[in-house]
Amino acid sequence: MSEESVNKPEILVVDDSKVIRLAAKKMLGSDYEIHLAEDGLIGWEMLQQNSNISVVFSDLIMPNLSGMELLENIRSSGDDHIANLPVIIMTGHDDSESGKQKVFDAGATDFVSKPFESIDLVSRAKSYARLSRKVVELEKKTGYDKLTGLYNAHLLEEQGAKAFSFADRHKLYISAAYFEIKDFQDFFLNYGKNVAQHIIVAVGKRLQDVMREEDIAARLGVAKYALILPMTNKHKTELVITRVRESINKLVFDTGKEKIRVNFVAGYSSSDLNGESSFAEMTEQAEDALQRAIISSTESVICFDDEIEIDEPEVVITEQDIEQAFTHILEGNFYQIPETHLATVVERFSPFMQYAENQAELELSDDSTESNIAL
Repeated sequence: MSEESVNKPEILVVDDSKVIRLAAKKMLGSDYEIHLAEDGLIGWEMLQQNSNISVVFSDLIMPNLSGMELLENIRSSGDDHIANLPVIIMTGHDDSESGKQKVFDAGATDFVSKPFESIDLVSRAKSYARLSRKVVELEKKTGYDKLTGLYNAHLLEEQGAKAFSFADRHKLYISAAYFEIKDFQDFFLNYGKNVAQHIIVAVGKRLQDVMREEDIAARLGVAKYALILPMTNKHKTELVITRVRESINKLVFDTGKEKIRVNFVAGYSSSDLNGESSFAEMTEQAEDALQRAIISSTESVICFDDEIEIDEPEVVITEQDIEQAFTHILEGNFYQIPETHLATVVERFSPFMQYAENQAELELSDDSTESNIAL
């Protein structure tokens, strides 16, 4: 990604119409980095993975997760950044006023009618991107996560960089440990916002209880936390993580229907491992280790230098998947076929392609024979 694109505000456009998505990208692409999603479920996943998105444009009627459901997920999110995002609903001429009022009551920020003019889209993008930027700047100034009282990502970076610089200058150890509640979205969807927030707060409190005075703790995402551990080598970092996980794993949450526990996974990196040149490099390594722990079926704690074999999930492709892939091919929407399905689709197509090649060879042979007879 170029430096120019990095500085652009990021906008998410969610619509099951390819025409609408591409039209929005064409109108806004020169001034904004545009992310496209063909349904609400994909849009929701993008929002959770990208904290830089500042405005959402969404259709209402979509498969898998409708615009209304996407809006409800956004407004009830345990992540303040997501919950406060401007959401502009793209409506059609046949949408009723009562329907619009219902969406507005659910938390829609604004509306734009389809087919939209460029000025309508650009003016709303400009206004709400500026608003989001101001909100983010205010959050950075406070430095603390509202829900847990821990540092936010901005203050973690500021204080962590200072701690790393001190450790580097005095040849001291320092480590970064990243934690995440595994499958947290399932808790949110199954038990609701109140239970989800209770889990987030309780985990944050346990982190504060086990950390030392010199440690730095932060909440980085919906269910993601970090600890910066000055004067702590790899072995001691493993002990800290064990202590944290044991404390978290003792928590039992009463949902009103059943009692549940959370699975807390971790990834970490220590300065005595790789001789990192910066705080950013150390935290990137901790993040990499955390992502490996999240997808591992055997390891809950992974060090950046650990060589762990990650089990690749088995891809099950149904006849319905194949039929859908053929439909995409006929419609020219090749990009909508998942990469994991391509090999199977090609395999299914192979007999037809062989047949077509044989027929073409036969036609050439017949033409050649007719030419010889004519001569």
